[in-house]
Amino acid sequence: MATLYVRDLSDEALVELKTRAARNRQSLQAYARTLLEEEAATPTTEDVIARIRDRVTARLSTSEVLADIESGRGRG
Repeated sequence: MATLYVRDLSDEALVELKTRAARNRQSLQAYARTLLEEEAATPTTEDVIARIRDRVTARLSTSEVLADIESGRGRG
């Protein structure tokens, strides 16, 4: 298990984190560890977009989509 030191954290941020930790009945260390682990487990927006792109099966150009729209309008 790794050790992480945080330097230059503002006094205000430290007080708020200690308050939140106490509210959750956790030590500051346990609270900070939970926050960091949750952040690390959450996929980034870029990762989510990449996963979506990997699942997309249709490859249509803008012009193809617009042509289909125009074609549909002519039927009504």
